Amino acid sequence: MKRLIFLIMLVAAAAVLFVQSASINADEGVSPGGDILYTKPVKSVVFSHRLHVEDKGLSCDMCHSGLFDASALRAQEKGDFTMESLYKGKYCGACHDGKTAFASNTQCARCHIGVKGFNAAQKGGNGPGMDLQGPKDAIAIGAGDSAVRFSHWSHTKSIKCDGCHSELFPMKRGKTTITMGAIYQGKFCGACHNGKRAFPVGDCAKCHKIMPAPKEDLVYKVKDLSPVRFSHQFHRNLFGCKDCHSKPFAMKQTPGRMNMDAINSGKYCGACHNGKKAFSAAECTKCHIDSKS
Repeated sequence: MKRLIFLIMLVAAAAVLFVQSASINADEGVSPGGDILYTKPVKSVVFSHRLHVEDKGLSCDMCHSGLFDASALRAQEKGDFTMESLYKGKYCGACHDGKTAFASNTQCARCHIGVKGFNAAQKGGNGPGMDLQGPKDAIAIGAGDSAVRFSHWSHTKSIKCDGCHSELFPMKRGKTTITMGAIYQGKFCGACHNGKRAFPVGDCAKCHKIMPAPKEDLVYKVKDLSPVRFSHQFHRNLFGCKDCHSKPFAMKQTPGRMNMDAINSGKYCGACHNGKKAFSAAECTKCHIDSKS
């Protein structure tokens, strides 16, 4: 009996130390995803993202691809979140099967901190879902000087993980091809950056340190006329990206749909080249070049 009491006290003490350690890590901002305190099916288990991601090297999509939702504690709301399910290979049991990791029906005290551990966590100011932050390092989207550096930390202050994952973005880096055209259509970043929920995507300088405009001139071929050469570099000295994108131009090279009738009616280049904001589109030689030049 004395030995049993000693073992219980030992587990409780270890649980308190573990919870305190998790809290310190979160405060120092080194956790890639924070810690989660589960109260079901047995009270209670602390899950450490840091242990699994940084120490064990697991990628996010190993768990967030069907085993667990991207929202903390969503799993324990489900009726099958039971120890029996874990024994059958669901949830934590997908890895804790005795092969990939220790079996879920063994070494119980390595996960379960018990009622005393739960109370210690509560007194320490840690709720059931603790400090979810995402990867601590910024993610580069795109390549080169115009790439965008995305910070999970600045976004998780107001958005939960399932606000983006996995409907807008898969839970794996490099899995998505993001284009400005798609963003302007409300996809990816554009789902929030629409000028209502967050600043609009037309405010390019808020994300791009260097604007991703083409360095080379664009050459438009016009039927029965000399081609037109368009310089982003020249126009950027006068206008911002949002002045042209995505109206009157989509964020991609216009595939030969422009014609002088449309321009003269105020579309495309004619939105500015109307003789008021810029020289008139009727001054042909200022834009149309010799096809040999």
